[in-house]
Amino acid sequence: MNGSAFRDLRLAEVEDSIRLLDQYGKKLGDLLEIGAGTGWQAKALSRAGFHVEAIDLPADSAISGHAKSREWSITDYDGVHIPFGDDEFDIIYSSNVLEHVTELDALMGEMKRVLRPGGIALHLLPNPQWRLISLLSYYPGQLIDCGRWLRKSREPSSGTRSVGTSRSESLIAKAFRRLVPPTHGAVGTPLSEIARFSKGSWDDYFDRMGWDVVHYGNNGLAASGDYLLGRAMGLGARRRLGKLMGGIAHVFVVRPRVSK
Repeated sequence: MNGSAFRDLRLAEVEDSIRLLDQYGKKLGDLLEIGAGTGWQAKALSRAGFHVEAIDLPADSAISGHAKSREWSITDYDGVHIPFGDDEFDIIYSSNVLEHVTELDALMGEMKRVLRPGGIALHLLPNPQWRLISLLSYYPGQLIDCGRWLRKSREPSSGTRSVGTSRSESLIAKAFRRLVPPTHGAVGTPLSEIARFSKGSWDDYFDRMGWDVVHYGNNGLAASGDYLLGRAMGLGARRRLGKLMGGIAHVFVVRPRVSK
């Protein structure tokens, strides 16, 4: 994955999300980001005027690869229990996180607990377009990675290790690991995720969990799972392509359903 292109796209999503929150009367307030990664999205939200708390899995979870590179104060949590009191937040924000949560039903209940009356949650979630594009670009991406590995393997090494056999074995092992596209989320297969990531599937899930959808849209941006073109495709081009294909992420604004 091209890290710079990934960061550019996610920060563009944050900027769009800030404008959307303003439309729903949430220009300021206490905001909880779930799955904050290294924290640069939380930092951008804080700079926009929100009082931000951020949570993510700890480094020893063997799932989160971000804990050692944090640039924002992030609170560790276990993926289920939000370590804050009742009614503490006006807004919950997550970006391409919920699909990875193994105990999502429990976490959704926790979100309701920490939201104040009148609070909302904004979730960006992968859609079928993203899953299909990522599948189509998977093997070209692997070929590019292989070419980079081969070029690097030919560079002079300052070490004393043997080169021929160990490098061949590393390449073979890497090729076998990447032979089949991996599942993106917590459950299913790459193909079943096409249906799992549909708008109807997320609509049904939010309804079943007692959330009302107050806004639906898409992020209006185009990218594959490995950001194949990197910064060679700028944000302007990604937005133009996103208009044609519908973007690669759902944007849901939801609020807890009020019992009558």
